[in-house]
Amino acid sequence: MKALVITVYMGPLPANFALWLRSAAANPGVDFLVVSDREAPPLPANVSFRHETLDSLREHWSGVAGMPVALHSPYKLNDFKPIYWTLASHLNRYDYWGFCDLDVMFGKLEPFLDRALGHFDMILSEGHLRFLRNDEQTRQAWREIVAPRRWQDILADPANFGMDEHHGINRVFADGKRSWFADPGMVADIDPGFRQFRLLPQFRNARCQAFFWSDGGIWRESWSGGQYRCDEYLYIHLQKRRLDVTDDCLDAAAIDIGPRGFRPRDASRTAKDDLSARNPWSMPRPDELRILLREARRRLTGRASTFAAQGKLP
Repeated sequence: MKALVITVYMGPLPANFALWLRSAAANPGVDFLVVSDREAPPLPANVSFRHETLDSLREHWSGVAGMPVALHSPYKLNDFKPIYWTLASHLNRYDYWGFCDLDVMFGKLEPFLDRALGHFDMILSEGHLRFLRNDEQTRQAWREIVAPRRWQDILADPANFGMDEHHGINRVFADGKRSWFADPGMVADIDPGFRQFRLLPQFRNARCQAFFWSDGGIWRESWSGGQYRCDEYLYIHLQKRRLDVTDDCLDAAAIDIGPRGFRPRDASRTAKDDLSARNPWSMPRPDELRILLREARRRLTGRASTFAAQGKLP
């Protein structure tokens, strides 16, 4: 089965875009479509480019919705992700379509998709990467969004409501009438509230941990209780961070991903001190400390925030 992933980005392409392309190219069984108001750089074989402006997208989606839509800021694009499929003129070639962001670096998508495609109408739960079955009922599921606001009200309002996630399309699929697989624990979703690279507080962190891309995979290495371990993730999400990319990353066999940016990886440096140097722990700032204390209270009272898993892989 074949999948097409669509992303829309307005403005100068981010510094990490070359690495985004590299991680996309490492998944040749998945095609990607980038919609942008910028010129296309050299692209791998499985990535295509379409030129659009915010004005042309607003006109296009007003026609799709049958009403004027309020698309005046790139951040509002999140609410249009469930209808990104309308931008693909060659959609009939695919069994699934999806949407993603550029603040990610993909791991090994294909082994996961080999197990999931064909068994679920929607796969994954976050706006930074999602797959949906390419049939008419699933393509039109966005028209069933009625709570906490109707889709018409969301698209007519210039504010961002997150129609691509938990306050939108997820609610349509949560009623159990459609099949859905979601396991947010498969994603290295980095908390933007901390200087150190930490997973969101719903998920367990080690004080000494670091993240890297190698052999097409995303990994977290950590030391805990005197033991070294390495865990693989589907992709890493780096929201609200501006990370430097050195030129030698573009053809490095492996890449460290940390607060100081992307750097070629020395695979021999896995000692505890090496991990701490790449992703240093520091005393929490007041805002960081509030997050840690809030999550600690939730865990102690049994009310720790979690994402409910949906479905089961065959």
